[in-house]
Amino acid sequence: MKKWFVIAAITLAASGCSSAPEGVNTFLLPAGKTLTVSHATNQPLLIVRPVEVAAHLAGNGLVYQTSATEMVEAQQNLWGEALAKQLTRRITHDLRQKQHHLWATQLTPTLSTTGASRLQVRINQFNGVYTGVANVAGEWMIIGANGNLQTVHPFEFSVPLAKDGYSAQVEALSTAVGELTTQIANAVK
Repeated sequence: MKKWFVIAAITLAASGCSSAPEGVNTFLLPAGKTLTVSHATNQPLLIVRPVEVAAHLAGNGLVYQTSATEMVEAQQNLWGEALAKQLTRRITHDLRQKQHHLWATQLTPTLSTTGASRLQVRINQFNGVYTGVANVAGEWMIIGANGNLQTVHPFEFSVPLAKDGYSAQVEALSTAVGELTTQIANAVK
């Protein structure tokens, strides 16, 4: 009898450890609007380099500013994929939709970057704020095909949250990314 009790206890303990904790939510940035867009052979490339995020944004949890000086990383509300990867993909997608002068594409090892301009985006803020807004701030720069810096633009977008909660925070952050990509698209036209 003791043997069965021990086996049952171990089985219950093992199954409890393998399941996700209750109350954990995972989020992905919503994709931008999609139109049918294809690359024309005469379009120059714009290489979208991997987005750089500040160290306090590189964790798994969504970040929320609780006061003028304090930031917290959520433990139960997590990104479903690394934030930098999501942002790189979203910026590339949006730039293809919002301008047609350059073909935005992510940097890959097989892609020849000779003669292509590069976009580098750095994110210093990507968080909700206790005042009821989501803040996205940083800078973006275009590096020409010859390696010279063509332009640097600091940016800061503040989007009101439609309601309380992390879902609303993600939607507001997504809106701010849309504003950022519109700014970049207008500059590279």
